[in-house]
Amino acid sequence: MLTPIRLEPGKTLLLDGPSSATVLSGLVSVFGAELKPRRRLVVRKGRRMPLEAIEPSELDVVVGQGGASTVVEGSPIPDSWREAAESLISKQGEARVMVLGGVDVGKTSLCTFLVNTALKAGRSVGIIDADVGQSDVGPPCTIGFARAGKPVLDLSELRAEHAFFLGDKTPSYMVDRALKGIEEMVEKAEEEGVDFLVVNTDGWISGQGAAEYKRATASIVRPDVILALQRGGELKQVIAALEGWEVRVLEVSPFVKERDRETRRELRAQGYRRYLEGSKIISVQLDWVEVEGDFPGSGLRPSRERMALIRSILGFDPLFCEEDTRRLLLIFDEEVLPGQEALDSLRAQLGKDVEVMRRGEEKNLLVALYDKEGRFLGIGTVVGLDYRKRAVRIFTPVDEEQVARLCVGRIRIDKDGNEVEGPAELKSAPGEVM
Repeated sequence: MLTPIRLEPGKTLLLDGPSSATVLSGLVSVFGAELKPRRRLVVRKGRRMPLEAIEPSELDVVVGQGGASTVVEGSPIPDSWREAAESLISKQGEARVMVLGGVDVGKTSLCTFLVNTALKAGRSVGIIDADVGQSDVGPPCTIGFARAGKPVLDLSELRAEHAFFLGDKTPSYMVDRALKGIEEMVEKAEEEGVDFLVVNTDGWISGQGAAEYKRATASIVRPDVILALQRGGELKQVIAALEGWEVRVLEVSPFVKERDRETRRELRAQGYRRYLEGSKIISVQLDWVEVEGDFPGSGLRPSRERMALIRSILGFDPLFCEEDTRRLLLIFDEEVLPGQEALDSLRAQLGKDVEVMRRGEEKNLLVALYDKEGRFLGIGTVVGLDYRKRAVRIFTPVDEEQVARLCVGRIRIDKDGNEVEGPAELKSAPGEVM
C-alpha cells in the first residue's frame, strides 16, 4: 500500500502526467480551484498540475509510466498573477483580458487562474481559446468559446459552445481567417452576456507578422489589459506593436514545464480524440451542403466540349475532373499520370491553374461540420470520396442529417487522432516542375 503524501502550507505538489491525486484530508488548490477530501485530480500525459496546500493535507498519489511527482517549496501562482487578477476583478462592469506569450510559458495556467478567481468573485465568466495549436476549450485547429459555470482544474473540462474552424495548428498561414474566427467568438461572448472575458492566444510571437497579428487581435478583443508572460525579452517586438494598449508583463511561474514537439503533438492528439469520441462513418452528399476550402467533388464538372479539349491534350481521360474560376482539378489513378508538357499545354489553353491529385489523396483530412444555422457540430476525418456520386465518407460523432456546411482543413489525422503526413505533393503551379 502506498504511503500518502503529506503536504504542508507553503508547499506545492507538482504532478506530471499520466498521474492522479486524491485528497484524503485537508485542502489544496489547483490554479485557484479548491480540492477537498475525496476529490480526485487526473493529470493527462504531457501536462503538469500544481497542488498547493492551503491547509495541512494528505494525498493519495498514483503515478503512471512517464509521470512524476515532486514536492517543492512555494506557490505556483506568482504574486504578479494575483495582483493582476485582483485588479481586473475590482473593475466595475465588464472586464476583458488578453493573455499572450510564447510556447510553454504558462498561458493556459494563467487563464485557468483568472477564470477561477473571477468565478469566486461572482462574475459571469467566459473564455476564448485562440491557441489553435494547443487548444483546450475546443478541438485543435479551432478557436473556441465556452462559459465557465464553476471553478475548473483544467480548461479541457470546458467544452466549446461555439467554435470557428481554422483548419491549421498555426494562424501564421491564414491570418485573415484566424482574425475572422476571433471576431466571431467575441461576438458569441457578447451574445452570451459574460461580464468577465479571458482570451488566450497562440505562441506565434517571432517576426513582424506575429506582432501585427497580435495587434489586430487586440483591436478585435478590445481588452482592458493585456497580460504578457515572458522569460526574457522575446516579446519586445510584440509589445512595441501594442502601443496604446495597457500591457502588464508578468513573470513565468518557476514551476511551468517546457514540452518538446512530440509532447505537444500528443496533447493535440488527446484533443482530437476527445472530440471524436463516439464517432461513426457518415456519408455527406456534396451537392447538398456548402463546402468551404479546396476539396475534390465540390466544384463544377466541365462541359462535354471542355472534356474533349482536356482529353485531346492529355491523350486520355482523367478519373475525375472539375473546375472553378481559378483552377482545373484533375484526379488520376496512381498508375496513370500526365506528363509536365501536357499539363503546361493545358494550362496555356485554359488560362488557369491546373492541379493534379491521385485517387484517395483526400483521405485523413480534418474537417469541421456545421448545421444550417451556422452552429459548430464537431470535427471529423475524411475516410474516402466517391467522385462519381460526389459523396464523402467522414468519421465523426455528428449525425449526417444535421450537416449543412463542411469546412476542410490543412491537417490530416487518423481515426485515433494522430496527425499523419499527406501524400506526395502533386499540385502544379505556373512555372513549377513536377
